[in-house]
Amino acid sequence: MNVSVPLLILPGHLCNRRLFTHQTNHLSDVADIAVADLYGADSVRRLAAIAIAPMPREFVVLANSMGGAVAFEVMRQVPERVAGLALVGTTARPEWPSQHARRRPAAELAARGDFKSIAEMYGPVFFHPERTQGGAHIRKLELMIEEAGYAGLRNQQKAFTDRPDSRPTLPDISCPTFVLCGRDDVVTPLDMSKEIADGIPNAQLTVLDTCGHIPMLEWPEETTGLIRRWLNSLRDQGGSS
Repeated sequence: MNVSVPLLILPGHLCNRRLFTHQTNHLSDVADIAVADLYGADSVRRLAAIAIAPMPREFVVLANSMGGAVAFEVMRQVPERVAGLALVGTTARPEWPSQHARRRPAAELAARGDFKSIAEMYGPVFFHPERTQGGAHIRKLELMIEEAGYAGLRNQQKAFTDRPDSRPTLPDISCPTFVLCGRDDVVTPLDMSKEIADGIPNAQLTVLDTCGHIPMLEWPEETTGLIRRWLNSLRDQGGSS
């Protein structure tokens, strides 16, 4: 693997590159980073195709939350091009009722342009109560939602609501896979990360204590360090060239 790893980042629901600010700032010495915009299409199939279009022949994928649904679609479309897969606080399952119920009021708020209320609704669910940085993370979430706008949020909600069940294809993933989650994640609970790690051959699972759904913000230094270590392990294995 070259010193600079082509790294495709797939942000989660309501989020964009701001979610990975610490990682993009501190991993640029080991990775050539591209952060996908997951608002431009209303299906995970199309989002995956758009995300991989500018990537080189071989690359590594890092996905959070519903970005994981796009990552699994990437693995279905071009498995031979993916040299490594990192999944942070995500699930391989299709939409379930409590998720769908939360999306309805968010869509109504977005139609009114009330992005602050969406952030206030999701913030306490996304973050561990001890790791909100005095509400700074919720304010960042509001900014990302504003940047997406109503049309982007509408696209994303449809794509993620209609996402397929990726559990049957987990055993087909053969690249080195790293799974990371917060022990106190209530959006995609620990059991869902365990399910992914158990389903993908030789996947590695790491759990962060006192952490909710967004380790990149709740524990930025620790998360960046874990990703760096994983990227270095791919290089040592000679994964990408």
